[in-house]
Amino acid sequence: MIHIAVDKEYAQAAIEYCKSSGLFNKKYRVQHDGSMVYIPVIRPPEGYKIVDINPIENNSIKDYNHSFSYDIIGDIAVIKGKKLDEAQKLVDIIKMRKEIKSIYLDSGVTGEYRTRDVKLLYGEDNTGTIYRENGIRLHVDIKRAYFSPRLATERARIANEINENEKIFDMFCGVGPFSVLIAHRIKCDIIASDINCDAIELLNENKRLNSLKGKIEAYCGDSRNLIKSFHDFNRIIMNLPHGAFNFINDAINSVSAGGIINYYEICDYETLESRMEYFRSAGLEIVYKRIVHGFSKFKNMY
Repeated sequence: MIHIAVDKEYAQAAIEYCKSSGLFNKKYRVQHDGSMVYIPVIRPPEGYKIVDINPIENNSIKDYNHSFSYDIIGDIAVIKGKKLDEAQKLVDIIKMRKEIKSIYLDSGVTGEYRTRDVKLLYGEDNTGTIYRENGIRLHVDIKRAYFSPRLATERARIANEINENEKIFDMFCGVGPFSVLIAHRIKCDIIASDINCDAIELLNENKRLNSLKGKIEAYCGDSRNLIKSFHDFNRIIMNLPHGAFNFINDAINSVSAGGIINYYEICDYETLESRMEYFRSAGLEIVYKRIVHGFSKFKNMY
């Protein structure tokens, strides 16, 4: 379902424009992820970033309690961060969505492989699904490998930055949402790695699910060890928001002169400032920083 993505500060003006132009899709709800707002439209207006995300019907959320958080991944809904009795209150609302076949409670990401601890609350006990975003399809299994639909806009933004024939290392690739989208859009060479071999198995399947202009070589293993076998990457993607800093020196040693490191971390502002100070002392230039989405009262994903 097409939405336009706008920065939060411009959202009200964009909504008013879409309504006055007859483009606003009243059937669906405006969504947000902390920094970006997603407006459902009947057809894409010129001059706006277009994203393809799962819509939320207005009549399915009239009793929605905003203290709850949940993700829609294909035909699966994942309720996050709530006790079982609290999550059950939301099931009757979510299951009104026609595409939903299963609802799970996510008690958190655990272990070295970053897998979700999930419990079935409704429907079929099938943790695998096909998820669509930005013109690609991804086979996602919420129990076998971590995946977040909340980075759809960020993945599209990075893909739009890529130049033809870039050599890229996707250090913590998961099921491959960054790698597959980039290779789908442009000719390039990507090394993708993850320590979770189930994630790599799903990535290889996702390579087959999509037409690719670029090449992806997928490896199961510790990215720190693997990156030492390669050098002079034009771009290194470090989407491990709770642990990327442990790998930053390995990335610095493997990025080419003038290359880009897309680094992500969930932290407070004080930690953010200390990270940027460290990057500068290591000889890097901060090209930009931004909030990807909110995480808690004092922390964001930067």
